[in-house]
Parts: sequence; C-alpha cells; structure tokens
Amino acid sequence: MKAPGHILFLIGTFGVLFGVGTLIEHTQPAGLTDEALEPDILLSNSRTYFEEDAHGRSVMHLYNAIEAIKKIEQDLEPESKEKVDRAVVQLEQILQDMSGEIFDVKKLNEASVKALNALTYAELKISEHFVESHELGKAKLALKYGMLHVKHALVFAEGAKKEYEISIYTEMDSLIESDELSDKEIIQKLERMIEDLDNLGLQLD
Repeated sequence: MKAPGHILFLIGTFGVLFGVGTLIEHTQPAGLTDEALEPDILLSNSRTYFEEDAHGRSVMHLYNAIEAIKKIEQDLEPESKEKVDRAVVQLEQILQDMSGEIFDVKKLNEASVKALNALTYAELKISEHFVESHELGKAKLALKYGMLHVKHALVFAEGAKKEYEISIYTEMDSLIESDELSDKEIIQKLERMIEDLDNLGLQLD
C-alpha cells in the first residue's frame, strides 16, 4: 500500500530535522531550532488535506501554521518581522475565507510561498548577524533552515517563480559549501540574496 503524499513529506522533513537538530541547543531562538520548520509542515498539510476533501483538518493545520509563524517572529529583527507580519495577514484572510467555506487553493499556494520566503528572508538576516559576530557555524545553520524554507516553497510555487526559488536555493547551498570566502564576501552574497528575495516578494504582492 502506497503511503499518502503528506506522510512521505513528513517522514522526509523530520529526517532532515533530526540531522539539523543535532547541531543546535534548545536555548536558541525559534528561528534556529526545529520549530523553524513547523510552518512548512503545517502549510503543506493544510493543502494536502484540502485536496483530500478533509476541510476541517485543512483549516486546523492552516490555523496552527499561522500560530507557529507568530511564535517564530517574536525573535526577529524589525525588518524581518514586518515582512513576516504581512505574510501572516494574508494567511489569516485565507483562513477566514476557508472557515466560511469559500476557498481557492491557488491563493493558499501563493500565500504559502510568500510566508516561506518571508521566513527565508529572516534566516538570511540572522545568518548575516552571525557572520558579523564571527559565528560562522550559527550563520550556516540559519542558511540551512533558509534552504529548507525555499525547498518547501517550491512545492507551492509555479512557473517563473519556481525558477526564481531554485536559483536562490542554489545560491544558498553554494554559500554553505564554500570555506574560502571572507566574512565580507559572505555578507555581500547574503545581501544579494536578500535583495533577490525582496524582488520575488514584489512579484508575489
């Protein structure tokens, strides 16, 4: 018997979570712990349950995704928090529509991409902060979480936006793998990725 798609997604994601989670302490802010990926899982579940006509479960998982994002944003710097706030407002509107039995899965997809990109933006800013503090281990950890947000956004993205996501993912992966760059060069690359995400956000608005 073949496992449902959302079950396979959860198995794969928690496998990654276990690998990343061994690198960190539980005292870290939510953006640098396994809690960072809770919105990814819950948003995916919301769409999957909607497609399976499990409307109540879909609404519940979207509500929990919003609450998980709000928990993460408590630790964010103002600029990142502003972007995440805008994404949350959009998700809350969709939640209201779903609760009233009016729903368009395309809107959920677009809002999910926006939310995951906002979380990626926050991880890039966190990474930049740690590079400036000469804590490259934590900087790369933030990048790894950012990459996972982008990877999960690809599930929702379409067309040219998907290509944009892949490009950002590739840049982040290249930066993690490089051990030869100076702090200044790393910050320059992070700033360029932050700008790319800003441009992508304008396309999604």
